[in-house]
Amino acid sequence: MKTPHHPQFTVPSTRPIPAELFLAEIGRLYPRDRWAVQMLAEHRTLTTAQLTALGFADSPTSTARRLMILARRGWIDRLPTNIHLNALETWWCLGPLGAEITRPDGGRVTPARVYRARDRLWVHESLLSLLHTNQFFVDLAARARTQPGTDLRTWWSPRTCAMVTTPARRPTWHGEYIHDRSRHGFWFEPDPGGIGIAALADRVHSYPPLAERTGLATLLFQAADPQREDELRWHLDRRNLRQLTVVTSNPEQGHPADPVWQPIGAHQRLALAELPHTPQLWPPADPIRGSVEPLAPHPIHDPERPGDEAVVDGDYSYPAHR
Repeated sequence: MKTPHHPQFTVPSTRPIPAELFLAEIGRLYPRDRWAVQMLAEHRTLTTAQLTALGFADSPTSTARRLMILARRGWIDRLPTNIHLNALETWWCLGPLGAEITRPDGGRVTPARVYRARDRLWVHESLLSLLHTNQFFVDLAARARTQPGTDLRTWWSPRTCAMVTTPARRPTWHGEYIHDRSRHGFWFEPDPGGIGIAALADRVHSYPPLAERTGLATLLFQAADPQREDELRWHLDRRNLRQLTVVTSNPEQGHPADPVWQPIGAHQRLALAELPHTPQLWPPADPIRGSVEPLAPHPIHDPERPGDEAVVDGDYSYPAHR
């Protein structure tokens, strides 16, 4: 990363970021900048269009302009794609200063280490699956910003989910969608491709113990296409789902908030808000570590938001609703 502001980042340094540089730069962050950095720490990569849909700025052009400033200062960075992307399509990840403020892996932060993590992410076999998974949640958030009484209250990556899924080793995503004063929490399993359908279906076995511990027993599988969904349903229908509510869909069905989710053993599709309700007390207290403190920021940037319960109580709608 080349930046006129911080030439020491031009050649990735193996030394920690100087404290005086960090303190000088953190004072220049706006609240929305900090939110964007936290979102990238949580979800690893987001595009300009996705951050715009989540409320970072009013237009993709305004979002791109501010993100490029943050990149020059070292807070965020671009993924080094070999595809020609304009500023509105750029894939963003953490830069050295962003990693310093969020410590996503809890380790020592140096520019060299951050750039190595960036390069590993770009060549990782699950990158496209990650982008598609993030788009699933972005679509829910964008719908919430245009529909009164609706909210994507929670979007947890495996990083945050690990606080309640440990000691289980299967990474998962968690979301909580609010509509018309009702909560609908779920676990989310994407279809990463490159694995057999039977192996994908076998992932369901990780969730009954998790449901017993947390009380959250709704599992969403999003298959890559209609054929894989049909095959997935055949395999899931032969698994012991116990107390789980397992539903499937695929992107060709439409928006994830609409009636696109078909429960195993049923023939009709349901909207996300028709799935089982979530208990009021969530996240649950961990019997060993006590109260769970989520790492993830609220996935919609809204400076006027008075509190997490305002939308579900019907007391507040996002400015886009007005």
